[in-house]
Amino acid sequence: MVLLLVGLLPRFGILRGRINYEHLTYIYIVSLLSSYYLAWLSPCSSWGVFFGARIQNPDIMEQYVAWFMAPSPEVAKGILAGGISPPWMDLLPSMLFWWMYTFLNAVMVLSWVTVFRRDWIEVEKVPFPHVIAAYELLSRAGAKEIHWKRALSVFAMGMVLGIVFQVPIMMSDLFPWFPDIYGWRTNTCTSGQWYVTPDSPLSSIVGLATAQKDPLAVAIAYFAPLNVLFNIWFWYFICVVILSQVAFSMGYYSGIIEASGCGRIWCNEYLAYGEPFKWQAVSSGAAFGLALLIIFHSRRYLLGTIKAALGMLSPEEKSQLEKNEPLTYKATYSVFAASFVLLVAMYLVMGLSLASALIIQVSILLFWLAFARQVGIAGFFYMGEHKTNPLARLLLYPMAPEQLNRDFVLLAYFTNIPINSPENGFQVGGNFFSSFYAYQMANLTRTSNRNVFLTVLAASVVLPIAALFGFYYTIYTLGITKISGNWAVYGCNKLLSDTEAWNLAPAAEPWASHFFIGILITAVLSLLHARFVWFPFEPIGFTLAISKAVLPWGIWSSALVAWILKTITLRVGGSRLYENVGTPLASGFIAGYMSVLIVGTIIAHIKFWFPF
Repeated sequence: MVLLLVGLLPRFGILRGRINYEHLTYIYIVSLLSSYYLAWLSPCSSWGVFFGARIQNPDIMEQYVAWFMAPSPEVAKGILAGGISPPWMDLLPSMLFWWMYTFLNAVMVLSWVTVFRRDWIEVEKVPFPHVIAAYELLSRAGAKEIHWKRALSVFAMGMVLGIVFQVPIMMSDLFPWFPDIYGWRTNTCTSGQWYVTPDSPLSSIVGLATAQKDPLAVAIAYFAPLNVLFNIWFWYFICVVILSQVAFSMGYYSGIIEASGCGRIWCNEYLAYGEPFKWQAVSSGAAFGLALLIIFHSRRYLLGTIKAALGMLSPEEKSQLEKNEPLTYKATYSVFAASFVLLVAMYLVMGLSLASALIIQVSILLFWLAFARQVGIAGFFYMGEHKTNPLARLLLYPMAPEQLNRDFVLLAYFTNIPINSPENGFQVGGNFFSSFYAYQMANLTRTSNRNVFLTVLAASVVLPIAALFGFYYTIYTLGITKISGNWAVYGCNKLLSDTEAWNLAPAAEPWASHFFIGILITAVLSLLHARFVWFPFEPIGFTLAISKAVLPWGIWSSALVAWILKTITLRVGGSRLYENVGTPLASGFIAGYMSVLIVGTIIAHIKFWFPF
């Protein structure tokens, strides 16, 4: 959206000739990080859990939450009604604490991504579909002049299609009287997925819970490799649809036919948790196995970087290896180690044990590495560990202790929120994605990797503290009960609710065998795919097919449609038609779709404050 707005400025004589691809690259990076930090303040994640806990259960939370992690109950309750000035001195300790925690995670992630940068972007050419779409827009926004022929290009046609599609949805959301052209109000979640109902003719297919109907997901999936798209929908039909139907015929999933949509996935002992497959446990193992395989396949590359860091290479070899790197490998590994150690120290200060602290940080590094690989190849990712972490259950707490303690409560929290969606959990996942996206965009625009590194680092210093100041000012001045979407600070207690779900996630006992089966299947697919060129199955599609990206969000249908469209494109016109027509058309659709969201967001805010 920012690229759209900045691209329009020269058309009106503003900054004409002064904005180039390098400037737009920095704008893209900062705006991307900013978008994640806006959602980082979600009250049911990050700091909001501790803030809300102080309000709801002050006596209980005193046992588990250190004084510097949230203000006192009296100070916290001031946000409910609002109408007061923020008590900055009382808020300062917790603000500084969470800023430091968030910044150190950003530094650790950035250095970790920097280690893999050359291998993923320059050697393997991981596409990162979101960046390809953004680059198509950036390349047009950075053009020094505009021609009518260019304005009427395939990209512009895609923009028109995106606008035409999204306008009716925006209007039906804003105005109840507007006709629901796409049936968005009927059996459709706000995120675009259709869900089955008990009275549907398809309800007898137990594994068919949701299907994504939003073409935005198809446009993103269109950039993914064909074999990955094929594997997503193929393994979904084999594992979730066919095998689950067989299990149902054998007596499993009793009552599932009467359930609808997400209820078939999460409720009772159904698809996600229920016997015999416990797909949530299998998908957790598949994601963890993918992370291990990434490191295994990159072992020679990583060994070379370590040798360079330790001075075990000749000056010529070291210079060649670090030619395009933002830092020397010695500096990169040093920054990584220092931030990792400081974060572990922060966990110890919070009251966690050393074992728990190590489990949290290792889980963050491995799972988000796998998720970044998924989103880099397919455009979608696993979407979180859902309320617990298998490593913590395997190694530390197989079952929640009868008598809760600070170590367990905080472990349950920090192995949930930071390893969830990218905008939650102190921006950890957002920093993973943003760092890879930044380096990929720099590769496309020929921008200095060192400058990109410094841009991400500077944004990671400024954005979290700016977001905290802005949000605290808003909620104390206005009152959080008057702000839509922020009920969680005073209406739920995610810190304790996560501990209650510990024994059921990723599945109830016994679940370890399912977790290791997920690792095994991913490893077998990876090794066979690497060994035999003709082998049609690969691990990325499998890990997504049985994950939260597909089960509740219905991404399998987006992969299927994108696979059909991309196959037709390549069969008819080959790579030339795909590059000259397919790519700009899909990118234009995304740009047009998002441009309507700018207008819709502005109108929605005006309507909230001044109802009409």
